[in-house]
Amino acid sequence: RALQLSGAGGPPHVKLTVEWDVSTKERLFGNIQEEVVQDAESVRLQQQAHRQQHSCTLDECFQLYTKEEQLAPDDAWRCPHCKVPQQGTVKLSLWTLPDILIIHLKRFRQVAEHRHKLTTLVRFPLRGLDMAPHVAQRGQAGGQLVGRWAPWRPPLCLPPSCPRDYLYDL
Repeated sequence: RALQLSGAGGPPHVKLTVEWDVSTKERLFGNIQEEVVQDAESVRLQQQAHRQQHSCTLDECFQLYTKEEQLAPDDAWRCPHCKVPQQGTVKLSLWTLPDILIIHLKRFRQVAEHRHKLTTLVRFPLRGLDMAPHVAQRGQAGGQLVGRWAPWRPPLCLPPSCPRDYLYDL
């Protein structure tokens, strides 16, 4: 059906995987332990093209998202004590995670007036995406904000007995 629906010339590649319940498989094929069908050349070429393409992991995306950045001199803030412009830094942190995590990745890059579609392949696990390394460690004071703001304090911590589940499955 896949070949018939794809139109003239067929698709660039088709890979078919079939899962059988044991009784049906044995009735149709006998007691065969393993059926291995070699991938067609088009499947191998497609996989090779993806391997050669620039790629990154979802973990690397989160590391870049939460990386501390030096602000540009144009974004300097004026120190309320010495009145001298200071070049600051900014860092995004994940404090909490929802039960259902939805991730939206940037697909376009703006360069002047033009938008370019990003083609970077992002690799991600189907099971066991561990977000724990990307959640801010609570209970560790980060620093102090200057000006009219009080010293920074982390949010209240959950008791250690309270489990945190930072693992996600697709």
